[in-house]
Amino acid sequence: MFKGDSFTPTLKMKNLRHVLFTFLFAAGFLPMALASQPTFADLSVLLAKGYFKNHVPADATMEQCAAFLNSKGVCFSLFDLMDSKAAVKQEDFARVVGQSTLLFLGEADVINGCIKKPLGIETWVDYCLLNDVSLPLLWERFLQRMEKGSLPEVQRFFGNDVEGEEK
Repeated sequence: MFKGDSFTPTLKMKNLRHVLFTFLFAAGFLPMALASQPTFADLSVLLAKGYFKNHVPADATMEQCAAFLNSKGVCFSLFDLMDSKAAVKQEDFARVVGQSTLLFLGEADVINGCIKKPLGIETWVDYCLLNDVSLPLLWERFLQRMEKGSLPEVQRFFGNDVEGEEK
């Protein structure tokens, strides 16, 4: 289902910020149909196909993207994914970015299937700030990208027509 049998942390923190910035920036040029609030479904697809593009097929569905991320400890609630009106908040975004950062650094502590915050860190926003993750810039890029509308994978999941596709 996914490329490669195992995931090994190979990126350094500097490369990690570059990769995250690049995927959010590049994702902004994909054609989209409907303007919407950023959803957890959109975030899971952007993260999986951008940040983890070497491990997730380009044609993966939203369900496959979320399943891959959840299998690695970057947790997405089924309730949030299923709710097309559940908007991602900056704290949610920081959690996903922080969990991904820990995973890439090989420092992830997975408990009950989710990567937990390191000891002594009160919030994921704090973790990002303390570890030089450019959270405000990444958040802004994510919001800019989502102004163009939901991703085709998410539109298909919710049964919406996707611009440029035949029925």
